[in-house]
Amino acid sequence: MSNQTLHGLAKDYARGVIDKDIYRKSRTELIKGIVEGKVAVKAKDFAPPLQPTVDEDEEVITETAQKRERTEVSPQPTPKREAETQNKTPQKTNRLLLVYISVCVVIVILLIIAVVLFYPKPPGSVSIETSKDLDKSEITTKTTSSMPGESLLAEFLTQRNWNGDSLDKFIDSWNALSQEDRDSVKQTKRMQRMNDSIYKQFLEAKALASIDNEKAIMKQQKLIDFAAAIGIYDSRLILDEE
Repeated sequence: MSNQTLHGLAKDYARGVIDKDIYRKSRTELIKGIVEGKVAVKAKDFAPPLQPTVDEDEEVITETAQKRERTEVSPQPTPKREAETQNKTPQKTNRLLLVYISVCVVIVILLIIAVVLFYPKPPGSVSIETSKDLDKSEITTKTTSSMPGESLLAEFLTQRNWNGDSLDKFIDSWNALSQEDRDSVKQTKRMQRMNDSIYKQFLEAKALASIDNEKAIMKQQKLIDFAAAIGIYDSRLILDEE
């Protein structure tokens, strides 16, 4: 065992020449002998690495320099790419210019609107507008006063009083107007409102027939006579036949 080495023990164990227990025991004894100096350890000479020749060194240096040049040198742009780049640059510039002009125009418009809405008006303009409103009210008053038929209809529709006395009073006032005044309001919107209001009251009276049939018929007949008195002849204003 004195000539045995750690490498030899490992080979014998790997080949199955010795078992695990013998391998461990022999390796322990061998390591102990090496540490105590009882077992001599021989230095193992290894062959030095091969040194490249001068020609090989030059080839390696040349190849390394060529690789570095290929890495550092960037590809030159082709004429087609240069043309595309030149065309894209003016388009981007034009778009940015249009966007800038649009934003400026919007800001100016917003400023004008803000000034018009929130800037205090001078006293003169207020008096002018007040005088204009007064003129309009005067014109409306004059127009209403010059059309007594319109005024009579407006007053009646505003009161919304459809009892018998109110209808009789309106007929008296209507008959007091001149024929020209009565004819002037026949085709107006206010007369159409009067017609629709009479028909609405007629339907309401018809709905009361289930409660008090006699009273409902009397009210319907009153509305028919009222409409005829002021020149309204609506085919819907007809009493139901029993």
